Amino acid sequence: MKLPNSQKDVEELMKNIDWTRTFQIIIPLFQPIIIGGLWLVACRFDKKADATAKFIAIAESIPTIDLNLPKAVVLASLYHSIDEALDMLKEVIEALKDLDLPTAPEIIDAAKKEILEPLKPIVEPTKDTISALAECHANAKKNLPYGSFYILGPAWITSCMAQKGFTVSASWVKDELGL
Repeated sequence: MKLPNSQKDVEELMKNIDWTRTFQIIIPLFQPIIIGGLWLVACRFDKKADATAKFIAIAESIPTIDLNLPKAVVLASLYHSIDEALDMLKEVIEALKDLDLPTAPEIIDAAKKEILEPLKPIVEPTKDTISALAECHANAKKNLPYGSFYILGPAWITSCMAQKGFTVSASWVKDELGL
């Protein structure tokens, strides 16, 4: 390939460039810079934009708040209102520092203790409970398709007992009915 050595060669070379493809590549690269720059200029000249930028900078410094704004706008707002954002961040750190939160090992140990304690029976068998259980058992036998009683029966009976006002588990139903 030979290098262009005259104005005519340069013009010929420029005619062969597809500028729309070039701009399709360049514009997405500069779009955040353009958006951020325009927002920063607006913040410098408009009081409403200035107040909005301060709000964005303060809100985005709180860990649980995400305003779902373009990153360029958030960055420009932080640049414009860095003092207010740092003051809010300092307040958030102070508030979180004073909280007495359990550590991960403490939570895990407490969960293990809860899991390892034996469960008390949910329902004591009384005359009303046994009567309701018998009704729900008959209902399940009558309405469930043939062969599915042993699979779906405990869930059906548990639901029926809940509708009657009794809190039972499927394992309790299986134990009581010998399923």
